[in-house]
Amino acid sequence: MNAVQFQRDSTLRWACRAGDYMLWGKFQGIFSARGHEFKLVDIWELRDGNFVTITNRLADLPYGFDLHPLEVSGPLTGWMMKRLDEGYKAEAPMEGPNLWRMLAGDRLVWVGPPRGGVVCENGILGLVTFGENALVYGEPFDFSGDFPWFGGFERDQIPPDAAALCRRGWDAAVELGLPREASADGKWSIG
Repeated sequence: MNAVQFQRDSTLRWACRAGDYMLWGKFQGIFSARGHEFKLVDIWELRDGNFVTITNRLADLPYGFDLHPLEVSGPLTGWMMKRLDEGYKAEAPMEGPNLWRMLAGDRLVWVGPPRGGVVCENGILGLVTFGENALVYGEPFDFSGDFPWFGGFERDQIPPDAAALCRRGWDAAVELGLPREASADGKWSIG
């Protein structure tokens, strides 16, 4: 599977279906023990009508998502300074069940059944290596329960065929080896 190298000023958007899963692998650093360079941080079980967007462009951040002053760098620093000068009061960085903050060096894998218009290799629909930080967000929220959620599992245990599919995706991400770029300080910002 050819991996997409995600860089600065980029956006990807994936239309998902029932039976798809998204896996986030966090790079643990160059001094990690062999075989433990990546840690599986989270998995989303996706449904028909779900979309996943990967971006580090201000214009493509989700509606209502507000960057904290400590989450901007480079060209966005001037934009944030202007907002602060105009009275913007920063609260804690926004969190949500549909938000993942990817750092340079992390990996994202999308697995699922084959479909037209998407290259599928051994169940892997997409594999992204991050050369820059990015926000990954899923939509829409499901408001049918007690609180809005995205990507939660419908069953207590993942079915064996889905587990095997996720394992193939995870193996493909890890087999790429060490990343060429990685976050030095572990602090997320875009700009």
